[in-house]
Amino acid sequence: MIGPLPPGSRTRIGPYRLLGLLGAGGMGEVYLARADDAPVVPGAPLAGLVALKTVLAGLDLDDGFRIRFRREIAAAGAVRSPHSAALVAGDATGATPWLATEYVPGPSLAEAVSRTGPLPEAVVRAAGSRLALALADMHAVRVLHRDLKPGNVLLGADGPKVIDFGIAQAFEATQLTRTGVVVGSPGYISPEHVNGSTALVPASDVFCLGAVLAYAATGRGPFDDSDMAAVIFRIANGEPELDSVPAGLRGVIEQCLSSRPEDRPEPAELARLLMPEALPERFPWNAGVEQQLVAHAAAAAACVDEAGATVAPGPVHPAAYVPTEVPAAPDRGPGRRPRRWWPVLAAVVGAVGVVLGVVLLPGLFDGEGGSPPAAGGGATSPRPSASRAGGPGVVVPDADAGRTGDFGTRGADEDFRPAGWRPWKQGKKVAENGCVLAGSVLVCSGGPGVTALDASSGEQLWNVPEPASGATPGTAGHSIAAVEAGTVYAFMGDALVGLSVEAGKEVWRKALPDGYIGMGPVYADGVLYYVAQREGGSAGTLVAQQLTATRPVKWQRPYAEFDFTLMAGGGRLVAVGSGIDVFDPDTGKPQAWDAAGYTGCGYPVLTKKELLCSGEDGLTVLDLSDPKKRRTIAEGVPVRVKPALSGDGTVVVSTGVEAYAYALADGEQLWNTVEKYDVEMEIGDVLISGHTVLFGSGPSVDAYEVDASGEGMRETDSKYFDGPRTSGSEVLATGDVLFLSFDDGTVLSGFAP
Repeated sequence: MIGPLPPGSRTRIGPYRLLGLLGAGGMGEVYLARADDAPVVPGAPLAGLVALKTVLAGLDLDDGFRIRFRREIAAAGAVRSPHSAALVAGDATGATPWLATEYVPGPSLAEAVSRTGPLPEAVVRAAGSRLALALADMHAVRVLHRDLKPGNVLLGADGPKVIDFGIAQAFEATQLTRTGVVVGSPGYISPEHVNGSTALVPASDVFCLGAVLAYAATGRGPFDDSDMAAVIFRIANGEPELDSVPAGLRGVIEQCLSSRPEDRPEPAELARLLMPEALPERFPWNAGVEQQLVAHAAAAAACVDEAGATVAPGPVHPAAYVPTEVPAAPDRGPGRRPRRWWPVLAAVVGAVGVVLGVVLLPGLFDGEGGSPPAAGGGATSPRPSASRAGGPGVVVPDADAGRTGDFGTRGADEDFRPAGWRPWKQGKKVAENGCVLAGSVLVCSGGPGVTALDASSGEQLWNVPEPASGATPGTAGHSIAAVEAGTVYAFMGDALVGLSVEAGKEVWRKALPDGYIGMGPVYADGVLYYVAQREGGSAGTLVAQQLTATRPVKWQRPYAEFDFTLMAGGGRLVAVGSGIDVFDPDTGKPQAWDAAGYTGCGYPVLTKKELLCSGEDGLTVLDLSDPKKRRTIAEGVPVRVKPALSGDGTVVVSTGVEAYAYALADGEQLWNTVEKYDVEMEIGDVLISGHTVLFGSGPSVDAYEVDASGEGMRETDSKYFDGPRTSGSEVLATGDVLFLSFDDGTVLSGFAP
């Protein structure tokens, strides 16, 4: 419950006196504490107590750890909810980093259920309603919990409170809430982790809450199994065990545990479903929990008495979080390059595309490439400006048409930075579908349509709204298709439209057939390849659209996939869906290449001669000149994040918490992050910029040298990368700076680490 301070341990940290030990783990400890100058409050022995988290004495803390710790303090401070433990204060810069949160005198949900059994249905409903409201408050400030489980719910006299949102990573994802170590359970992760999603979403927290409620009502998680692989399989395939859940709760928990995030209720809706009527003034805990509350409060009071502590007045309130001003470029010292990272959570590969019927309509894309714009078309409020050609050049997501993730030497060379650039954040939500850098103009697509921003300042230059009758930009997550000769091409509604980068004026238009949208574009050698897909997935056509000269359609052919990736390079156009197809990029004719039944090519990367496919057993390398030639590198490593391939042949893969570098030519392992740094981190898609590999967690980026050493771990200060704590959609690197666009439409730019 509460242990004594170990002999010879610290007695104070920062302004707090330590009273007892609440928990300890491999890197951190959690203490019951109070402020030194807190006055006595008669009759309120627990007032003003805090749970103070810190790191073990004697640890060698690098700058990266302090930056991550500071980021987590900021994330916790952003949440203001009566249903979560409030941040009181924190310090990441002192000799001993620490953060203090409201102390909740009560057991965790895991402890309470293990001691006195499942909770009654009425209590589960009341508690679940409060927890749903906690999620609503977190999501309102763009914070995802990411690790909601019975050990991260504390039961207080006035109701349950969520703890450790957004701060777990500073403690290696270990939650320290009571004596001993409480580690996360795979039984409470969402299927987005294991079914190929590239990022968690707010609905992922709702799924986890559904599993927590099932545990509270039955004493078992809905995916519990003696075999860990079976747990993951059941989560991925939507097979919860809910037979023991009371009938009145089963329906709402089933909704929470839906395999499709969009089918889960919003947190506020979930709160209403659980408790249509207002709760009584006193929270309706059952007798078993009430007894534990009394015991915890008595233990805390005894700890205060034994320490001879005076106590602080009134309830604890969170400290205000004040955003830091945008700083100037950091002093990196001699020989140090800057780099960094974005919020993307890792996912397991292997989603298989759905094969659909094909109808190639006669004359679907006949004739010349398109038509001049209609009179009066173009951007709203164009701003006169000097020519923006040159500078960084064109920078696209995934770096190139092979989707290698290598931005080359330009990514880290300051000569390719937009003139006059400073860190910035765009206040408007304009980039739900990502951005492309065209010289010194960042062109983004989202709810407002196509929007151009000054890459140096984030100032809006022009906007072309989505047609009133058009559909949402429909390109499987990215509606900017290509940039060629000062024209940006985007799918808008039912057409592929060319807009001048300078002013947003429409200069060309190619209508798609009624009911069709453009998907999965890739641009190479003056040709845009994409699939014109009927909405609903009933028919598809692979199109090669020339974007030079008169912009003719080069060729078109049926393509019966809905979930796919197109890549171009080495004289080939490769389409990876439920299978692998290789086409002649000039004629569209299938090349004589048979994958010999190979399926499940996750996160594909194309080289001049080979196709790299990620999977749970490593990285399979397929020879495109001979499908019978295949080899595996990173054998035994579950590659659950999109890898990156550098120009010198170094491939970097990740499990989602560890990263490994290999020589592509012979498969030799060069380094891995765990052996070198003994750390795990959340790693999203891996990128390479210059001679540095970038991956990260939260709104920051970690960096390593891309060579046999893997030395130089570093992370930039995240104060000018204060992006949403949700998923990140696209990252662009040029001139030693990064441009990030998030799924909520936010766009920002900051120094690379």
